[in-house]
Amino acid sequence: MIKFFRKIRYSLMEKNKTGKYFKYAIGEIVLVVIGILIALSINNWNQTRVNHNYVSLILKEIYYDLSDDYEIIYEGIEPRLKIKQLGVEKIKEVMLKGESPSDSTFMSYYSAMKQGFNLTQSTGSFESLKNGGLDKIKNDSLRTKLLEFYESDIPRSTTFITERDNLIEEYTQILEADLFNYKFMTGNDSINQHVMYPKNNAFINHQSLHKIYEMLSDDTKQKNFRLKELKRRYQDIMNLIEEELKKREIHFEYLDTTKLKRDY
Repeated sequence: MIKFFRKIRYSLMEKNKTGKYFKYAIGEIVLVVIGILIALSINNWNQTRVNHNYVSLILKEIYYDLSDDYEIIYEGIEPRLKIKQLGVEKIKEVMLKGESPSDSTFMSYYSAMKQGFNLTQSTGSFESLKNGGLDKIKNDSLRTKLLEFYESDIPRSTTFITERDNLIEEYTQILEADLFNYKFMTGNDSINQHVMYPKNNAFINHQSLHKIYEMLSDDTKQKNFRLKELKRRYQDIMNLIEEELKKREIHFEYLDTTKLKRDY
């Protein structure tokens, strides 16, 4: 093709048809420019298609990560918080009566009141999206919500619970020295356990027990509030992803919360 155009140019120049040569040259330039524009358009179209497929795939992965985390909160963490709440209520009843049930019964209440849990989230898919380019998500609202959720909501909630638990545990251990003794006991699995038991019957009215109760009662309320708020944010971001995937006509498995079961 290039040789063909070159022959035409030489023929026009040899015949001294300068005007026609310039017209031809301009036409050739126009054709080259059109070819370049077509090539760029095809390349842009291909890149847009690649980005579209990439975002669809990564949004599905993020959605499944969120689903897994939500299930853990609903089926694992909230039931533990419920046990903690019941423990708080039972210890309150004991303190109001001013007398303790059997040591084993009281310690079961106390252990429930101290129930803890770890709040962890799966962030691998979101990190992959960050590395691949958040700007590939053209939905401004979704992009902003994802950033807020993973860069602010999750770290803040996790830090609050972790740091609060550490501080409470340190302070509780100090107060427990006024209330309990320790002994080794062999459990059903033949493993020696360091078991805590009340020093005497007067511990029910001891101020250290009341301080522990107030601290853990407030902690339970705070965690209940935090988890409810975190669940709401999970639901919001998952709804946005669902809407985006529907627009893209991408098949994915919805999280059916009616099938979730509490792990009591």
